[in-house]
Amino acid sequence: MRTLEFAIKESIIGIIRNGLMSVASIGTVALALVVLGSFVLLAFGLNNAVESQLAKFEMAAWMTDGATDRQVADLDAMIRSLPHVKSVEIVSAEATWEKIKHEWKGRVNIEGVRPGSLTTHFRVKLDDPRYTTETAKAIRKFPRVDEVIEAQQVVEQVVNFADIIKLASWGVGGILFLISAFIVSNTIRLTLYARRREIRIMQLVGATNWFIRLPYIFEGVILGAIGGGIACGLIFGSAHYVNEAVTKIMPLLTQISSGLDPIQFNGGLVAVGCLIGMSGSLMSIRKFLKA
Repeated sequence: MRTLEFAIKESIIGIIRNGLMSVASIGTVALALVVLGSFVLLAFGLNNAVESQLAKFEMAAWMTDGATDRQVADLDAMIRSLPHVKSVEIVSAEATWEKIKHEWKGRVNIEGVRPGSLTTHFRVKLDDPRYTTETAKAIRKFPRVDEVIEAQQVVEQVVNFADIIKLASWGVGGILFLISAFIVSNTIRLTLYARRREIRIMQLVGATNWFIRLPYIFEGVILGAIGGGIACGLIFGSAHYVNEAVTKIMPLLTQISSGLDPIQFNGGLVAVGCLIGMSGSLMSIRKFLKA
């Protein structure tokens, strides 16, 4: 406990004593986290937008003409028994015809047209559209199924886009974290360079490496936490104006939302700031402890 108390006091003293470098470190962490946090929000927003589009996909399974009510019920039960089937809606030929008349009213003259070729069909939604092709193949094997419409190419394109976003989110997020830690470590290294004699004296009097490290680790954590707090303020302070500018350029993005809880996001950003500060301190002090 005395060691922790000493480390915390020394870290605060070090921050105050090296005010200019501390401000530089905080600014570096804040800017790095603004970039990282903005990218996270954008990545989550795009991912949610893609997932919401995937949730709207459904396939239509049309029955052959002359199917009885019993056959319709049997086919409904078979479709529902398939894995990944989320919901099944039975649409009668009469309901389909009424929908066609309503949607085409005023655009196409359908007077005298009769729904002779229409049959009962099923609107099937899956819990994961990635299984659309597999499920469509299974439905085609059922009796009394005439045709299955699945929009395979569109589903595959959207699914591939969603997978690319997820991979890019992890990859770019990791790269930004490493770059941020490297920049912070270089900034903190300048502070340590000015105190290299102090570190050397502590080594000569028998202080262990971890005893020397602790104040600088706490110093990095404190600087990272402050930088994370500033980044939170900058991101949410400018989010409204950025959102307005983006929606003017791309109106289709008005419905994009990250879905992240603000408290959790802020806490996570501050935690990442602490981790970056601690990592930067550990990377920087290693060189001086080897001397």
